[in-house]
Amino acid sequence: MNKIQLLIFLMVASLVGCAPLIKRPPKEIGEVSPEALKKKLVAEYLQDGKKYEETGDLVAALGQYKRALTVDPLNQVAIESHMGLEEGLHSSAEKHYQAGIRFYKEGKYGRARHEFLIALRLWPEHAGAVKMLTTRKRIQIKRYVTHTLQPGENLAKVAKMYYGDHHKFPLIAKYNNITDATRVYVGQKVKVPEIEGIPLLARKEGIRTEELEPTDVALREWEKYTLEEQEPAETPAVVEKEEALDQVASYRDEGVELFSIKKYQEAINAFNKVLNVYPQDSIALEYSYKAHLEHGICLFGKKDYLAARDQFKSCLRFKNNTQRCQVYLEKSENLYKEMHYRKGIQLFDKELLTEAIEEWELVWHIDPNYKRVDYLITKAKTILKNIRELKESQKE
Repeated sequence: MNKIQLLIFLMVASLVGCAPLIKRPPKEIGEVSPEALKKKLVAEYLQDGKKYEETGDLVAALGQYKRALTVDPLNQVAIESHMGLEEGLHSSAEKHYQAGIRFYKEGKYGRARHEFLIALRLWPEHAGAVKMLTTRKRIQIKRYVTHTLQPGENLAKVAKMYYGDHHKFPLIAKYNNITDATRVYVGQKVKVPEIEGIPLLARKEGIRTEELEPTDVALREWEKYTLEEQEPAETPAVVEKEEALDQVASYRDEGVELFSIKKYQEAINAFNKVLNVYPQDSIALEYSYKAHLEHGICLFGKKDYLAARDQFKSCLRFKNNTQRCQVYLEKSENLYKEMHYRKGIQLFDKELLTEAIEEWELVWHIDPNYKRVDYLITKAKTILKNIRELKESQKE
């Protein structure tokens, strides 16, 4: 053994002697057994479930009972609470779904979508509600009328003239590839499509025929055609507002669809676009909370603890009183610290001091006082410094 190896051995031995924390700590007196911990966790979930039931948040209550059953599938209280609550929620969801179907058949698409969204909140796996919110209605267009815009006319007035309903102006805009319905001008020629089942009220000369592929029009686009209670879209500002509302609805529906297929990050992005316009949108707020929570649980399962912690922090922005997010947040942070702390110990034992320092510094940035990690970093850096000085002295 040369002098450098001997010095490294003595320094490591010294550090181990001065810092017993490097050794694997013995089991602490009074440490909770796995069985006791399981019972404690189930009791907490059941307690939270009852609290949510008392406040009327039955969806959140059901989630707590599901988590209790995940920990202890045979817990009788959790089984009975879960079954009773799930049956009631499913029954209520089905009523809203059937109401949505009735509105849809009546052509009241806005009210239909509202009912479907309520059904989906009560029962996120309701296949019928998901299908109705994401299905596209196909509209056959085979002919169009060419109309030249006159002074004082906009697309809403043209829609009123030909369809008897100014709310159908987006059909004309889409058919003519007009991305901004407010940017039209006098003398502009627009094609007014003849829709199957919707007779043109003002037939002008020069009807042309054209064979076209069926055009997809989403439910969210159809809803504004039937909202009779809205004021006529006589001004560009009103038209622009309606388009903005439609875009927000589009993002909301997209988020619900993405959540249903477990694409949680994409769903979060869609709901963020809704909340940027309407910060108090109840559906976007509820689904944002759920998406962050589920995304965090996925990351937690992959042991990506720091990213999971950030998702659980985001959960608390939407519901700051949810114990589940808080528990997961603390677990994620503690497991992250312990994982890198132990990696540092293992690397130090292998005399990989630089790598050990890097692992401990990850812990230090989260919690400088965690298991005296600052002391270990200082000691390891001191050893490295002494080794470098010894090597330099030997060169001389």
